Amino acid sequence: MAHEERRNMSKNTDASIDNGNNEQKSTLEQLADANHEIEDLKLQIAWLERSYE
Repeated sequence: MAHEERRNMSKNTDASIDNGNNEQKSTLEQLADANHEIEDLKLQIAWLERSYE
């Protein structure tokens, strides 16, 4: 019975780790998207500043 409980706990831990990896990947993807958007906005600002010069 103790062996069975350990096996179930191991499965739960593995599932938690998998969920953590998915969440981390999602966060990293969001960060990359945000960085791309920031770069695009910087380019837009640069073009707007040129038109005022």
